[in-house]
Amino acid sequence: MKRFLCGLLALCLLGCLPVSAAGPTLRYQQTGEGVRLTLEGLEEEVYALQLELVLEGEVSKAKFTPAQRDVYCPDCHLETGRSETGVTVYLVAEGEPLSGKSLFLGTLDLEGRPQMPSKAELVLLDRNLKPLTDGRVSLSAGSGSGADGLYPVHILPSEHGTVTVRPTGAKEGETVTLSVTPDAGYTLSAITARDARNRTVSLNRDGLNRYTFPMPAMDVEVSASFTQGGGLAFSDVAPGDWCYDAVRYVFEAGLMNGTSTTTFTPNASTTRGMIVAILYRLEDSPVSADTGSDSSFFMVNGEPAGMSAFTDVAPTAYYANAVAWASANGIVNGYSDGTFHPNQLITREQMAAFLYRYASYKGRNVSEEADLSAFADAGQIASYAVTPLRWAAAAGLINGVSANRLAPAGTATRAQAAVILSRFVQNVL
Repeated sequence: MKRFLCGLLALCLLGCLPVSAAGPTLRYQQTGEGVRLTLEGLEEEVYALQLELVLEGEVSKAKFTPAQRDVYCPDCHLETGRSETGVTVYLVAEGEPLSGKSLFLGTLDLEGRPQMPSKAELVLLDRNLKPLTDGRVSLSAGSGSGADGLYPVHILPSEHGTVTVRPTGAKEGETVTLSVTPDAGYTLSAITARDARNRTVSLNRDGLNRYTFPMPAMDVEVSASFTQGGGLAFSDVAPGDWCYDAVRYVFEAGLMNGTSTTTFTPNASTTRGMIVAILYRLEDSPVSADTGSDSSFFMVNGEPAGMSAFTDVAPTAYYANAVAWASANGIVNGYSDGTFHPNQLITREQMAAFLYRYASYKGRNVSEEADLSAFADAGQIASYAVTPLRWAAAAGLINGVSANRLAPAGTATRAQAAVILSRFVQNVL
């Protein structure tokens, strides 16, 4: 971090770099707290930036609150003279780079009297502190959309948890999804969204710690707060374990239960029937309103349908409705002898196929595929599972069990299933 800061200070001493017509656009918006600054059209990954703003009149105090969590931001540098004030803001990434075509930098507070800057100079630096874009950037007032018609969604920094948004910029009326991830030992206490006119944007809950809203014709700002609590009571899954956050997510979402009131049994295997039942819960268990939740009837396209045709799926089994629904909607297939083998341990390639078909059923984009040729056992993938596994790897759902081994026929433990499912729900659905 000190190296980054030294580089920034050196740039300050060098003065402004030559003006360039290309580069991102600085957009600003006046709010009750100050002036909100957003970079539009940022193509590169940025590790540090220096932003120089010119304000009319004399400003004695200025405070910049960054929107990014893992950044170093020293106090603003002020320089007053000739009836104007220069304000210099520094941001230094401490971990992941600053990136995004609509990057919310933060809010500039000028003693509670926000005013629009008249000029701006911007220097962006790469990992090696080399300038990426230099010179004066254009200013566009208010909260209008960019050239692509997208309005940005700004996520305010919060402690003890994170909020991610998809997409980061949306057109008016487009659905925006917020995914909330509390830190271990914390739970979400409140989440709010407000538009550029400080009006509340109504959020629709879409599962555990997932919210959606239709994008208004202006910027939206989202804030969340977290409180201690919400820890798991399982004695065999503790904070700090590699699977803890995922187990907590699927348990609190009602997707997976414990094997007892005090154990999750993370190393136990999962079956085909279990995974299908989980997908069925994700779909809110669409049973017929006429027959009730204990029937062996399920819904297809909003209409009650019949029971499962698989000979080894008993109508009274806990997974009966789930298997019937999944089969009718093309999410699962049985075997040539008319069986489903619900109690058979599910393989990694079968799980990838189930998730791939369910994502397709939900209308999600499943076109992205990863190259699996680096895995020595890629040739062992069953033909039906090649595309699903390529998609699952590209989506970050399933990784290799080692650097060169994918183990497509290997079984998935409950812990592994929890991790895959939590990623699937948060990143795909």
